[in-house]
Amino acid sequence: MEKAAYIPKTWDLPDSIRKRLGVTVGKQRLMDEDGHLLLLLHQVPRAEDDEVRTAVVVWRNPAGEWKSAPLAGGLAGLEAHLASFRTAIHEVDTDVEAAKTARQYFEVMRRVNPLQRSTRHLSEVLQATRQALPDESRVISLRDQAVDLERGVDLVAADAKSGMDFTLAEAASSQAQAAAVANHEARRLNRLAAFFFPLATLVAVFGMSPPKEVYQSEGFWTVLLSGILLGFVVYALVGFQSRKNE
Repeated sequence: MEKAAYIPKTWDLPDSIRKRLGVTVGKQRLMDEDGHLLLLLHQVPRAEDDEVRTAVVVWRNPAGEWKSAPLAGGLAGLEAHLASFRTAIHEVDTDVEAAKTARQYFEVMRRVNPLQRSTRHLSEVLQATRQALPDESRVISLRDQAVDLERGVDLVAADAKSGMDFTLAEAASSQAQAAAVANHEARRLNRLAAFFFPLATLVAVFGMSPPKEVYQSEGFWTVLLSGILLGFVVYALVGFQSRKNE
């Protein structure tokens, strides 16, 4: 693979710059050598790019002429590059506003995180360019646009994170409320079971005899009332223990 294939062959860059170029564009940065300025930038990153960045290069020769690739036009091409970031930031901002679930917020954050990093580095490169060319008014304007983009994507990222945090907190609160209701119902069922347990035991014992004999037995009503009384006692003990554990 040819080294620095992203640099147009017609550009007459000095060797002091060419020898510093790699096969891929690498980190966004400014090269300032022998009166030549070379801005190495990235196209708008996408989550599906898997961290592989496509180069955007802008060159200013010692005569003050600007050139750019792949978008032509020099500073006009650089301004169009900034406009592509502005469009991407607006798109993720719209998606943040439309997001309702944690999954949707996660998908937005997958897109906004690389965009945030790339925008920040773009702003740093243009700030360095502005310092190298303090009297170039168009560069100052482009630097200001990059600063606005960085601020905008930071706000979008913060909104996305806040939305996800709120969604997760709301889901956790709903689950806690549902668990509290389930625990309350379980306690009620336990108390009912405790109340009927003595009586059910007695019924099971008497159920071994024919019903007519059970009803006519001398101690039937005494045992029945004793079972109900024991049920109240067990019910009260279970309720007391439940309140003690709360």
